[in-house]
Amino acid sequence: MEFLDLVKEHFFGYNSFFYLRNIIEVTFFTIIIYYFSKWLSSDKKKNLLLYFYSYSFILLAAHYLQLTTISYFLFLFSPVAVMLFILFHQTTLQKNFITLKNIVPEKIVQSDWPQEIIRSFLFALNNNKTIYCAIEKNDNLFDYIKSPLILNADIEHDLINILHESDTFNQNKIIWINTHGQIIGINGSWTGSFLENSAVESQDAGIIFKKHAVLLSAKTDALFFSITPMQRKFDVIFKGDVFNNINSDSIINIIKKYAKSKSNEKTNLSEKLKEEFLNERTNNSFKPHQKQ
Repeated sequence: MEFLDLVKEHFFGYNSFFYLRNIIEVTFFTIIIYYFSKWLSSDKKKNLLLYFYSYSFILLAAHYLQLTTISYFLFLFSPVAVMLFILFHQTTLQKNFITLKNIVPEKIVQSDWPQEIIRSFLFALNNNKTIYCAIEKNDNLFDYIKSPLILNADIEHDLINILHESDTFNQNKIIWINTHGQIIGINGSWTGSFLENSAVESQDAGIIFKKHAVLLSAKTDALFFSITPMQRKFDVIFKGDVFNNINSDSIINIIKKYAKSKSNEKTNLSEKLKEEFLNERTNNSFKPHQKQ
């Protein structure tokens, strides 16, 4: 009976209000810390969760060791630390900051640049050159692709042929263009591997390109494709999907639709282009590829 009276007094007596208030406050901050930690752990590029736990541990240690100055400083600095975690989070940088979007002044874009680029690639193919290409739309790819030769030049058949025939051209690297009809750069490479190093060391350039392109296309609105002298048909990667054996006429139509689509149609565009890819692939299976 004394134990029950003690429990009753504790939960329903004078101190019950303060006890329930503590439970609510602890639960509130526990939920916030849990979801914030879960959000930080989703960033695979930087180990922000470890830094967050380290900061929290130092703050608690300073408090229990009665290091008043350090504890007071860390407590006052905590809002700034939280803001830094948010700023450095990979997803926030990719999706929420307008500074990572391409802001291009309105200009006259050559409507025939898809034909020019594909025709030039087929010309290079006849010279036994392999082509890996990335097409940038609204999402900036500077965080993922680096090029030692930044051109920002309009796409022209003669220019591309000169680049293919030059000694500086590396067919195992990426040709980087955008939907405004410009060549951003050549000999592009990935700024950092999205895959485990052990998974890519023994693979050739084509497999590495496709695996990186699949992951990057799932996060951005970029379109990737490749063609080799052995295969002689295009492999296209878009929105995390790979579409094989696309002929030249089909990929020109696909690139035109992709380039003309508006940024606010991104979701519908993804489904439309995937349907277009499937239709073209079905048609190609019944129709022989015409020689260029």
